[in-house]
Amino acid sequence: MKWLVDNCNQWIPDLKRPPPVLYLDIWPVFPDVMMMVFDGNMSAQFTQVRSLPKHHITRTFLEPLTDNLDMTSADGSQSKVWRSRFNPSFSPRNITMLIPELIDEIMVFKDLLGKMAGPSGQWGDVFQLEERTTNLTFDINTLGSPLKQALISQIRLMSKVLGVNRILGIKRWPWEAWTRQRNNEALRDALLGRVETVIKSPHLADAVSEKKTLLNIALSRTLAETGGEAPDQRSVDAILANLKLFLFAGHDTTSSTICWMFKLLQDNPDCLSKLREELNSVLGEDFNQAASLLRDSPQLLNNLVYTNGVVKEALRFYPLASTVRQGERDFLLTVSGSDIRYPTEGTAIHDVPSVIQLDERVWPRANEFLPERWIAAQGDPMHPNKDAWRPFSMGPRNCIGQELAMVEIKLVAALVCREFDIQEAWDKWDVKQGSMKPKEMVDGQRLYGCGQTVQHPKDGMPVHVRRLYA
Repeated sequence: MKWLVDNCNQWIPDLKRPPPVLYLDIWPVFPDVMMMVFDGNMSAQFTQVRSLPKHHITRTFLEPLTDNLDMTSADGSQSKVWRSRFNPSFSPRNITMLIPELIDEIMVFKDLLGKMAGPSGQWGDVFQLEERTTNLTFDINTLGSPLKQALISQIRLMSKVLGVNRILGIKRWPWEAWTRQRNNEALRDALLGRVETVIKSPHLADAVSEKKTLLNIALSRTLAETGGEAPDQRSVDAILANLKLFLFAGHDTTSSTICWMFKLLQDNPDCLSKLREELNSVLGEDFNQAASLLRDSPQLLNNLVYTNGVVKEALRFYPLASTVRQGERDFLLTVSGSDIRYPTEGTAIHDVPSVIQLDERVWPRANEFLPERWIAAQGDPMHPNKDAWRPFSMGPRNCIGQELAMVEIKLVAALVCREFDIQEAWDKWDVKQGSMKPKEMVDGQRLYGCGQTVQHPKDGMPVHVRRLYA
């Protein structure tokens, strides 16, 4: 996608940037004509004004993990049913209640960084930051468990199989079936016990209201809709499918965003200084007290407006995923100021935030990391366009967990950035790998996004860490 944007004048000489929409046929790599949408207002037409069904490639990708019983794979009534049952789990009130538990997890992450730091304020040994942030996105109690290992294995399998099978037209390979069954059995064993413990409780209604977890809230809503009867097997399977979906989405997006945030703060030291100044102002200069303060007064997180801007700006530069919708015969896209109507029938309509969010026609100083733009008042030229920031998609099928992700990333910034410097350490990485050959670079950078689904940092982002206060 980046190549298309950077070289568009080679295939459309009159344009410096791509047109608002581009039809791309790359069969057999992708079965349908891809309709790449590079305009936020156009994207709003098929995600917000009218929410088109998810393209079948979404179902193909998720089927090995969820058997397409999850809310993302489903369309119509089933998607709405399960989204309504899980929505309360991601309400601002419930997320605020989770903040103490999130802080506990982040403190474990911070302790791991401390162990990797060198003595007396020196830089420590090189390590892959993404491995640490991936662990952070799982419940600490599951680290190293079959649940985590099976999920990561299944995600890798999904990405590989999607790429190979798209080209060869093969639905499933024998080796894939065995690995898939093994992984799903481990995932089911790890999750089903938790579900059955609640369902088989002699006082089911009391059990589901005891703690506001994802599982309990979904079961509570299910009970309300069934008149208090325990969910049937299909409902249990759908609950398990959605729990796996949430684990996948949280693991594969939040962990990478944290890495990219540290990358951008490293490259923009003035922004890092402003972030630290805000943290000192809101949370006090003793960073050792920040965790206790946020546990007792989680509403203080709302006062970290610059920190919020840092996270949003990181997601603007590195949107991690996008939505693909199924075109329809009666649905045509339009561009503001033009009479042209673009047919969508038979296409896979791609919302492309990686282009939309760096469009200089919409974003002043688009290629600069400016958290201040998220504080700019309505009417200020820097104030963001409401349809142009789409890292979680938009409309009724947007990411259900986006607020939880934002809170988790802000907490990481609040609890880590004043105590540690985190920087890329490619020279140390090359020595550790025993390879001094010329390295691949993108725009002069060793660190760039790669991967078939989510933009993971190259080589897991090799970094080293030092304490600011020895």
